[in-house]
Amino acid sequence: MVATEILRTLEAKTAALIRRDADALDALLDPGFTYVNAGGRVLDKAAFIETYCLSDQVVFLAQETADLRVTPHDGFAVATLALHDRFMVQGRIVEGDYRSLCVFRRAPLGWLWAAGQTMPDPTR
Repeated sequence: MVATEILRTLEAKTAALIRRDADALDALLDPGFTYVNAGGRVLDKAAFIETYCLSDQVVFLAQETADLRVTPHDGFAVATLALHDRFMVQGRIVEGDYRSLCVFRRAPLGWLWAAGQTMPDPTR
């Protein structure tokens, strides 16, 4: 089932972020990856890996996924989900609830995260 496969990819992404494992994250992201973070900053694949794994700009401590909804299409899938994040920015711990839209591309070895946008969850 596509939703189960997408969930596994998201769980692997979370594990890579928390471990700060740039190689594992690189393997999960499409070469043309584009992301808009909750602050409105647009990141390509290299900038995403730099920001969330290689630098100390943002250090993820925990990330919980809920309310995952996946719509499969021919060769790609669109997922919406709720996130509860706990991370450190400039030595300060931040915790919050977010909503994300993610696009995944089916690749020969599984699903690659191709694009995403995250914003604060206005309902929480």
